[in-house]
Amino acid sequence: MTSNPSRHSVVIVGGGITGLALALMLQRQNVDYVLLEAYGSVTPNVGASIGLWPNGLRVLDQLGVYEDICAVAQPVDRSIVRDGKTGARLMTRKYGPVLKARHGYVNMFMERYELLRVLYRHVAEKDRILVNKKVVRIDSDDDKATIHTRDGSVFEAQIVVGADGVHSAVRKEMWRNADESDPAAIPKCDRENIRCEHACIFGTAKPQPDVKQGEVVGASTEGTTAGVMVGPKKELFTFWFWQLPEEMRSCPIDAIPRFDDEEKQRQLNRAANTIMSDSGLRFQQVSETLEYSVVTALPHFVLRRWHFGRLIVLGDAAHKFNPLVGQGGNSCIESCASLVNALQSTLKTQPSSRPDAWSITTLSSAFTAVEQQRVGRLVDMVDKCQEAMRNSAWETPTRRFMFKYIVPLFTLSQFVNFHSDLITAGVRLNDCEIRPKIHEWLYDDEQQEKQKAKRIDATRVITTVGLVTAAAAILLRNQHVVGQVLTKSKAVLSQS
Repeated sequence: MTSNPSRHSVVIVGGGITGLALALMLQRQNVDYVLLEAYGSVTPNVGASIGLWPNGLRVLDQLGVYEDICAVAQPVDRSIVRDGKTGARLMTRKYGPVLKARHGYVNMFMERYELLRVLYRHVAEKDRILVNKKVVRIDSDDDKATIHTRDGSVFEAQIVVGADGVHSAVRKEMWRNADESDPAAIPKCDRENIRCEHACIFGTAKPQPDVKQGEVVGASTEGTTAGVMVGPKKELFTFWFWQLPEEMRSCPIDAIPRFDDEEKQRQLNRAANTIMSDSGLRFQQVSETLEYSVVTALPHFVLRRWHFGRLIVLGDAAHKFNPLVGQGGNSCIESCASLVNALQSTLKTQPSSRPDAWSITTLSSAFTAVEQQRVGRLVDMVDKCQEAMRNSAWETPTRRFMFKYIVPLFTLSQFVNFHSDLITAGVRLNDCEIRPKIHEWLYDDEQQEKQKAKRIDATRVITTVGLVTAAAAILLRNQHVVGQVLTKSKAVLSQS
C-alpha cells in the first residue's frame, strides 16, 4: 500500500456526466481535485443516448461547452405519439420552437459518449482524471477523508464526492461510516426498498427513412412504450419500455434487478409488431439493425440524506429518474451546481476559506444546504416523470383513455407546460456569467433577482422621498431664514 497518500481538496469518485461536470466546475474555481474512475476510460463508447433540456444546457453553457454540444447533438423539433397496435397518430406536437422561445434553448439528443467527450475535452489538466481506480474503502475523520482503491493507491481529501451512479461505492461507505459513529444519521427511509416499476432496452440502430431527424416518436400499448429518434449521424436511438411484474417493483437499493440476454430477446420479440410510422414501420425492422443494445431495470428514488462526515453523494447515487422524460442527466448537472454554490456561499463566511482548513461543521452546513435546495424539487420531478411513464405505458384503462382521447385535446402550450414546469426551477452556477439567450419565461432565480431589484428600487425611492420630505420640513420651520437669504441674494444681484 502507498506510504505517501496523494492529497487533494476534493476527490470525485466516478466519471460520467456528473463527475466530469463537477470537475469542470471545480476547475473554474481553481480547486485542487482528482477524479477516480473505476473503469479504463471516462469516455466509453457504449452507444447509449442522452437528452438535454434547457435547465441542464444553461449550466453547460456557463461552463463554455454549449457550442461544442450543439455541433454533435440533434435538436428536437416535434413529438409524435402513436397507438402501437394500429399505428394511428394520437398527436403531433411541434414543441421545439416553443421551448426555445420560452427558455432560450431547445431540447436535444446525442450519444452519451459524445457528451462525455465534450466535457473531457474541456478538462484543462488531464492528469487529474485517473482511470482504473476502483474505490474499495473510505474513512472520514475530523481532519480528512482517506480513500483506498483496489490497486493499493491511497488518496486524502477534504471532501469526497460520490458521482459513481446508482450502484455507488461512496454511498455504501458513507452509510458504513455513519453506522460506526452515528447510526441515526441516515434516515430509515433511505435504507428502505426503492421502487422499480419498469425496465428498458436502450439501443442504437441503423437509419430508417420513415423516421426523420428532429422527430421523437413514441408508440404505446398496454404496459409498454416503444420509442425512436434520429441522432445527428442519422442513427436511430431506440427504446423499449415495459412494466415489471408486481413482485419485482420493490427492491433494496443494492439489489436492483438484472436481466440476461434471454430476457432481452424475449422483450424484443414482444416489441416486434409495434408500429412506429405512418407507413407501417414495425419495431422489429428497427431492432434487426441494432448495432448496440443493453437491457436495464429503471429504479426511481430520491435519498433524503446525501452526506455524512466529509462524504457527499450526487447524481444517480442520490437521485434516480425514469428516463422517459429525459431529466435524469440534467438533474445530475444541477446537483453539481448546487454543491459548488453551497460551498462558495458557506466558505466565504468562514474565518478561513483555505481548502485544507474546511472543518466538518463548515462542510456539513454546505452539504445540508444542497439537500435543502435539491430534495424537494427532485421528489416532485421524479414523481412527475414516473407518472408520465405510467401514462405512456397505459397501465390502467383510465390512463389509456386519458392518453388516447383527452391528452390529444390539450393545446401545444398546455403540452409544453409540463416540461416548462420542470425547467424553470433549474439551478445555475451563481458566480458564473449567464450567456445571453433571449427567452420569454423567467427562470425562478431570475424572478427572484427581479423581485430583489424591485425591493432595492423601492427602498431607494422611499429613502429619497424621506430625504426630500425632511429637507422640506426644515425649510418650512426656517422660512424667515430662507427669506433673508433670498433678500440678500437679490441685493447682491442688483449691485452687480
